Amino acid sequence: MLGELRIALAPRGVLFVSNPRGSDEEGWHGDRYGAYYALETWRALVIAAGFEELSHCYRPPGKPRTEQPWLATVWRR
Repeated sequence: MLGELRIALAPRGVLFVSNPRGSDEEGWHGDRYGAYYALETWRALVIAAGFEELSHCYRPPGKPRTEQPWLATVWRR
């Protein structure tokens, strides 16, 4: 899917992604299915698809990391 997103973007286009973060597990958490990656794992996957990382942050801002379940990343094609 990451490769398809890269193809869909204009040259030098920007991709914003907000993922639930975790310890590299995949599956159901309540009524939501997701791939809960650590930053390092997610970074390796997106770089392997041909993107360059511009920035990342954990959300919501201003909370301790244990209370930031979301990883937001920005990438350039």
